[in-house]
Amino acid sequence: MTKKPRLREIEILRGMAFAAVVLQHSIAHFSVVPELKMEDGARLTLLLLAAKFAVPAFIFITGLVLFYNYEDKINYVSFVRKRFKDIIVPYLLWSVIYSFMLGIYNNPPWEWITTMIRFWLTGKSSYHLWYIVMIIPMYLLFPPLRIGVRKTIAWINGQRYRAWILMIGLVVGYELILFARPYITDTATMLNIPILSAYFTTYADRNVIYYLFYFLLGALAGLHINVFLDILKRVKFPVIVICGLFAVYYTGLVLGHFPPEAPFGRRFIALTLLQPAMGLFLISFLLLIYIIALSILSSGGTYHRQLWITLSRYSYGGYLAHALMLRISYIIEESLLAGMNITVRMIIVWIITLVLSVFVTYVISHIPYGHWLTGMSLRKKNPVKL
Repeated sequence: MTKKPRLREIEILRGMAFAAVVLQHSIAHFSVVPELKMEDGARLTLLLLAAKFAVPAFIFITGLVLFYNYEDKINYVSFVRKRFKDIIVPYLLWSVIYSFMLGIYNNPPWEWITTMIRFWLTGKSSYHLWYIVMIIPMYLLFPPLRIGVRKTIAWINGQRYRAWILMIGLVVGYELILFARPYITDTATMLNIPILSAYFTTYADRNVIYYLFYFLLGALAGLHINVFLDILKRVKFPVIVICGLFAVYYTGLVLGHFPPEAPFGRRFIALTLLQPAMGLFLISFLLLIYIIALSILSSGGTYHRQLWITLSRYSYGGYLAHALMLRISYIIEESLLAGMNITVRMIIVWIITLVLSVFVTYVISHIPYGHWLTGMSLRKKNPVKL
């Protein structure tokens, strides 16, 4: 792997994405509490929209970093072995921890073993582990995808109109997939093919096909990072406008499209990722967040930059642990913050969870064999590329 200059904005972007994931899951808890008022719902809606970039950003970062760093010939076995050690093993171990919390070990041995295997394959031992199941195929597909992406770049051959054709084609293709998703689901249900049908129905939310666009977008950015940065300068204003319009649209949708008595937990279904309009919003928002990361890198204070870089460094272990840390935060919140404003309580829970997740990951990484739970060791300076 050829050594290249580190893209410091990627560390900031990864830290922001990790914080956004925790924010989303903090909001989910408070969106269904009985004392939630419409004004709290409005604030939670805006905060949830602000955090929606997290999953696309993580996928984009994965594609960008892999294609930016790996220029030489890849030893596929060595590549997969490293990802198995750094990503899959921690996922497997945390799945066991969350499964234990679900009480599956109270069942007969054969039953809990088969349940555990099913959890490993589906990410169902905790609500946040679906992402790991979805992202693993991207690592496995990276070497063959690399060949196709490089041939496409060679076809562009520096011609701007071809680059625009490619970008527009990617966006249109992704939108068509999102439009077709309900029909794909219906067809898979009708065919009822073992395992395969479930991948497009029950487990469609973790189907790599529906997220591959962000990986390819990151790949193109990683291969031509200077061109990508130049594009960001040119699209800054329209991206801000588009994101603003979508924020107004989705806020109105959540606040006004449902009966007043409908809980916000159900209203937030309107903000799920795999929708055509949401896809356009997330593409624009991802570009805007990257612009913000660049701004923090160039003009943000030292402590501000270091905050996001620290979150980035411990993001993978923190991501795996944060669902457990949320449970602890809820206990603290119920004991000390009962009666306070819902939004304030949610923000405090979010901050406590971030701190606990980073602290636990830091501590585990400093103990013997802690790497197997966090994906990082004391000898590693670079974080796992979640």
